[in-house]
Amino acid sequence: MVAWYKWEFLRRNPEYRKDYKALVEGFEVWFRKHGYWYDQTVTWNRKEFQSFTKLIAPRIKAICERWQIREPLPPSWSGSHYYTSSGNFVPTDCSKEEAGQGWVFPEFLWSDAELQRRLPESTAFRYGPEPDYDLTLRFDLRRPLDSLLREATDQIKSRKWKYNRKHTQPTEIAPAVRRRLDCYGTYLKVWDLKTGGEKFDSIGAVLFPGEPRATALQRAKDSFGRAQELIHGGYKELR
Repeated sequence: MVAWYKWEFLRRNPEYRKDYKALVEGFEVWFRKHGYWYDQTVTWNRKEFQSFTKLIAPRIKAICERWQIREPLPPSWSGSHYYTSSGNFVPTDCSKEEAGQGWVFPEFLWSDAELQRRLPESTAFRYGPEPDYDLTLRFDLRRPLDSLLREATDQIKSRKWKYNRKHTQPTEIAPAVRRRLDCYGTYLKVWDLKTGGEKFDSIGAVLFPGEPRATALQRAKDSFGRAQELIHGGYKELR
């Protein structure tokens, strides 16, 4: 849920919108001919993929690192717009260290078979090598449940031990900024209304009915200020 709000704040950021527009317009001819990286139906041959990795992927990686995301997506897409076969996905569901990892490609030339195996379901996350914090397990469900659970536990423990040894300073999971999930929706509504031309006093009357006029006005202004902070980079600190 926090990642969803992070994306909702980010996609309203004018600088992110500018970066995304520059990327898309800079390679407009290529994308129109070959398809966009997020297109679920895209199938690139080796030559097309190699040209993508050399020309476009570095630009995408830089955007990901700047905005702390897995991949750039159209800012017009709400958090509920994007869906993959693995479930709901928003690009802000990653840490600073993970941002851009999926856009680092091996320099050797892949065979057509290897390329086809690595080519998408379309997210940047699936283009590159699997990150070491991911573990995919496959099981024969005809086996007894106890046996399956034991095997899963053993494999998870083993991989977790290896991961912890490699990453001696695990990612801090305590909130860097106190969560205000009950307020984020209000912040976004106030921002959208204000940037849409509404005045604070009318926003306060609509969103905070029953409050004294002065109180509602101040709450609208405070919510707009907090939204502005989060949109202009504060979202990165949300955990």
